[in-house]
Amino acid sequence: MAFFKSLFKREEPVSSIPPDDFPDLYNGMKAEVLTPANALIFVGRIRLSGASQVDVLGETGGFLPRAVYGQPVKLRCFQRDGDTFTLTGAVGPNDPKFWRIEKLKSLQNSESRSFFRQNIGVEGQIFSDAGQKYSCKVLDISAGGARILSAKLFQLESSFHLEASFLPTEEPFALTCRVKRTTVRAETASPMKKYEYGCQFVDVPPREQERLLQVIFTLQRKVLQARRDQ
Repeated sequence: MAFFKSLFKREEPVSSIPPDDFPDLYNGMKAEVLTPANALIFVGRIRLSGASQVDVLGETGGFLPRAVYGQPVKLRCFQRDGDTFTLTGAVGPNDPKFWRIEKLKSLQNSESRSFFRQNIGVEGQIFSDAGQKYSCKVLDISAGGARILSAKLFQLESSFHLEASFLPTEEPFALTCRVKRTTVRAETASPMKKYEYGCQFVDVPPREQERLLQVIFTLQRKVLQARRDQ
């Protein structure tokens, strides 16, 4: 019985960190470990370990980059709804399987809730509310939105539906996008214009939000592996 109780306790927010200072943390929470300058070091999952500290284990269970005791880092944590918050801390005891991040503090500025954007450059399709279909290119994605290039002009705060596959092994996503920013991009030696949209995803089902996060982490791992292989 004690074993099953411990399993349930893993999903509860850590109670040893004051709720006024920190958003909820829980075992298995996805997180990015970053340098103070926001360079990605690795992605992993949180394991609660005590007051003002957590362990971060590699997402795939493989070996982690070598750490220096006391080095400052940022920890960007992904909530179940895809929103994020950022903590600062310092590396404590570590080994090839985990980093302990100690002296955690909440980052109280606009960066605290920003999304990491992953360059992707894949072809997709967008559908207007009237059902018209247009080709597009997804330039980058995050847990909260995407940057999309298309020849079709949409107005600010209007919505369209995006269909695209971000990984060859994944089923295509069908996401509702709301236009938050528009930039006109002129094509070289062509009278045609294209429009770059900064879009926010809206009404994403929890299961699709989790799948989207998993795709982003997979893409990040591939980028990190390519850097290590250079």
